[in-house]
Amino acid sequence: MVYHWNNKVGRLDVCPCQGSQFSMMGSPSYTISVEPLSAAAFAPFGDVASRPTGERRRYLPTMLNRADEAQSFSFWISSAAALRRLPLRATTLERHPYSAQTFVPLGSARYLAVVCGADPGGEPDLTTLRGFVAGPEHIVTYARNVWHHPMTVLDAPMEFAVAMGVTGRQDDDVFFDLDAEVIVVMPAAAF
Repeated sequence: MVYHWNNKVGRLDVCPCQGSQFSMMGSPSYTISVEPLSAAAFAPFGDVASRPTGERRRYLPTMLNRADEAQSFSFWISSAAALRRLPLRATTLERHPYSAQTFVPLGSARYLAVVCGADPGGEPDLTTLRGFVAGPEHIVTYARNVWHHPMTVLDAPMEFAVAMGVTGRQDDDVFFDLDAEVIVVMPAAAF
């Protein structure tokens, strides 16, 4: 089915679009429109903080949310190329079972945070897909086990400082290749 986010009622609805609701391969197709990022809207998936303005520091307590197995803390710089144009066709999602993951933008570009919950089997529940446009002032922390699309930057390339607890094993990152077609669009009246 094709879904869209209904901002008026705060839920994902079956899209009233004309045309096929299935991709060429016969798998379901999901189309989501991004919305402005806010702490309240993002709360089911993690936390949003803003860069400090007028204060010396801003603490990010949920950044340290990790399981006992994630005994080491890792901090790195990640570069993301700018998306040339929307729509974005998402082909993979990732999650981190042992730790929250925090992204601090080191530039002035907007970026996307595309997220969803998990079904009872732990796989992505695409009916819960949400897409948010974050500004360069937003610090995003994905909660443990939240499925999310890899970092996608709009406007211009940008680097991020990334922090996450790690086990040191190969199971810190779990990737899921999507069988369904997932398309992320920007509303015509972009914010």
